[in-house]
Amino acid sequence: MIKHLKKSDYRIMPWKNGLGSTAQIDIFPEGVSFPGEDFLWRVSSATIASAAPFSRFDGCHRILVVWRGAGLRLNGQELKPHIPYFFAGETPIDCELLDGEVIDLGVIYRRQQVEADMVVGSLAAGDVTQLQFEKSSIYYLFCAEGRLVLNKNWTLEDGETLQIQKCESGELSTSTGGCYYLIKLQMK
Repeated sequence: MIKHLKKSDYRIMPWKNGLGSTAQIDIFPEGVSFPGEDFLWRVSSATIASAAPFSRFDGCHRILVVWRGAGLRLNGQELKPHIPYFFAGETPIDCELLDGEVIDLGVIYRRQQVEADMVVGSLAAGDVTQLQFEKSSIYYLFCAEGRLVLNKNWTLEDGETLQIQKCESGELSTSTGGCYYLIKLQMK
């Protein structure tokens, strides 16, 4: 089962600490409130326009990747584009911009109930690659750059996402070249 999540589907909402806003791409289970007690994970993209502390999420783990911009400095550690950063939700994080505004892609998930991972991949124009999925997991394929096509009939434009469930594999191709983030989420 594949569900296409377009940018127009994303829900704009304030950060938990009120210092910015994020585009919620998806939340699981569907329809629960964030940051309520019922959510198991949320995938979102936020614009970071100035230095600010991150919101705390006790009992959660987080994955963050810089999608647009030069990068961030989190507690003194540089985070460059397209490199996932994993951290605990209760860790105090002071964020600084390296050189101007940044747009990120992030996952927040309940660590006692969910396992998560993110891989970054790229394709040159005309490339085709096989992606392997586990039927017991839910995946999010985010188009970070270019135009990607999954199984010859699901086209992803820059910033769009596919939610993938109960699939074993997929053929990812591009005529333009591109970069993608593949997020894997599985119940423990």
